[in-house]
Amino acid sequence: MAIWPSMPGILWAADRKVDMMARRQSRAARIAVLIGLPLLLIAGIAYFNARTFTGDYGSVARDDVVANHATAQRELDRLEALLAEKRHHNAGLRADSVNLDLLDERARAELGMLRSDEVFLLEE
Repeated sequence: MAIWPSMPGILWAADRKVDMMARRQSRAARIAVLIGLPLLLIAGIAYFNARTFTGDYGSVARDDVVANHATAQRELDRLEALLAEKRHHNAGLRADSVNLDLLDERARAELGMLRSDEVFLLEE
């Protein structure tokens, strides 16, 4: 403790040096915050903007879902038309109204057989 009163100039210079270092550090910290914070915000905005278009729920994924839905709808319409055609074709085979000509035609088409008095024409 005896050293403090005898060296006031040295202590003042050391305090001044510490203050300058603290100012430099705080100035560097301020510059880092002034530059780093906007860069961080810009990077965050860019990331979320990119995810808006390319993410799992983004615009590109939505377009893919719409295209898949349209394809599935066309396939459903085609299958429903095929089902209606098959139902119409098989309507004559019901037990309450059997059309014998239709039944005969279907049986021979499935078995691949012809009667001896029939003529077979092959279409290409």
